[in-house]
Amino acid sequence: MPSPTNIRFWKKKAVLFGMEAAYGVDPVLAGTDWFEARNVSLTPFDVESLDRNIAQPWMGNSGKLIVAMRQKLSFDVALAGSGSLGVAPKIGKLLRAIGFAETVTVATKVEYTLIDSAFESAAFYINVDGVLHKGMGLRGTGQAVLDAKGIPVLRVELTALYTAKVDAAPAVGDRTGWPMEEAVNSANTQVCKVNAVDSFYSKFGFSLGNQVSHDIYGGGYQQIKIGDRQPAANITMLAELLATFDPYALAVAGTNIAVQVIHGSAAGKKVQVDMKAIITNVNETDINSNVGYDLTLSPVPVTGNDEIKLTFI
Repeated sequence: MPSPTNIRFWKKKAVLFGMEAAYGVDPVLAGTDWFEARNVSLTPFDVESLDRNIAQPWMGNSGKLIVAMRQKLSFDVALAGSGSLGVAPKIGKLLRAIGFAETVTVATKVEYTLIDSAFESAAFYINVDGVLHKGMGLRGTGQAVLDAKGIPVLRVELTALYTAKVDAAPAVGDRTGWPMEEAVNSANTQVCKVNAVDSFYSKFGFSLGNQVSHDIYGGGYQQIKIGDRQPAANITMLAELLATFDPYALAVAGTNIAVQVIHGSAAGKKVQVDMKAIITNVNETDINSNVGYDLTLSPVPVTGNDEIKLTFI
């Protein structure tokens, strides 16, 4: 019995990622665009189809017509700074592709603020043991997770235009500049502030909730679009007396509170998350025998596009 000679291995993957200069145009990624992707999930052929519904003198299908093709790529990447003040982190390109604008202040900080127009687009290459998948015109959504005793991660779900697959050798990834992330713990993570009160948390995270769609119109127009966002967030924190922090009163009043989390042990390694949100639900929970508040947060802008901001300092 013959044996297969070209069976591929899922473990052998290389992900490249970069920004596009023009929408949907291949930026020609190289090894320097290698990305430290983790927990990779690829949907190489995500289609919409219609039944042709042809009347036939027998039972059975009459065929389907594909009306839209796209592809999706999801992965985690460490939420970490570049190591140098005022130098964009490696994950900056990802943040730009999921609805943030980048502002660099040389030798000081790099800020990522939400936008609602002029969205940038990006491209990915993923080589799965000899087969190359290219995704152009991509945009997406993401979430950040900074749980105590865990790795701080940015999780992205990216949607791209479909392109034909080809056999190709993987690029040699250049890992220059990728930092070693720091665990979320008492040494690396600063005291967070919730409504200006110093607080200690065990879990924190947010989701952008971008509404990503694939627009296709006659005349050769198609685009992956961010049409809206519905962000959500949560924090589980140690509970003090109500005189210090009363989440119930804040929730009932619908008060828009400030939440700030800073992670990182030194300048250049720190990421600061600033959020404006209302508390929509409060539960009391057991945190290793201590009383904790489990708060459900709804990020709400005050002046527009200011509900979530990331600053690398």
